[in-house]
Amino acid sequence: MFTHINLTKMIRSICLLALAIVLFGFTPHAIAPSGSIGTGPGQISPRKAYAQGKSLTFKVLACKTCPIQKSELDRDRAMSLAASLEAVYAEEETGSADDDVVKSLCGPDIEDCGIRLEVVHYFLTRRYRLQTPVRGIQNEVIDEN
Repeated sequence: MFTHINLTKMIRSICLLALAIVLFGFTPHAIAPSGSIGTGPGQISPRKAYAQGKSLTFKVLACKTCPIQKSELDRDRAMSLAASLEAVYAEEETGSADDDVVKSLCGPDIEDCGIRLEVVHYFLTRRYRLQTPVRGIQNEVIDEN
C-alpha cells in the first residue's frame, strides 16, 4: 500500500509541518501598531511615553495660554480628555468641548499625531488611575502594587 519512498516523504512533510507550527508559536506577534507603548522594537518605553505625555499635556493642553488651565486638570477632566482622545484617535467625536481641545495636539504640520494622542492618553490614564475602555489607543492602566 505505502512504499518506503512515499512513507519517507509523508513523515518528512509531517515533521516539517510540526516544526513550522512550533516555530510560529514561539515567534512574537505584533498586535499593536508601530510606535505604540510597550517594549520591543518600534515601540515607546512606558517611562518615555509617560514623560512625553506629561510634557505635551502641560505644554499644549493645560497651561496659562492653553484651552485648559493647569488647575482645572483633575481626575474628572482627565477622564473627559481620555474619552475625547480615544474618540479623536478613532476619528469619531464625543460631542464634548474636550474634542476640540484634544485636536489641538495635532495640526497640519504634525506628522506623529497618533503617537501624540497615545502618549497623552497614557499619561492621563497612569497619572489619574483611569480605567477607560480602549478603542484604538494601545495602552491600559497597570497596577504597580
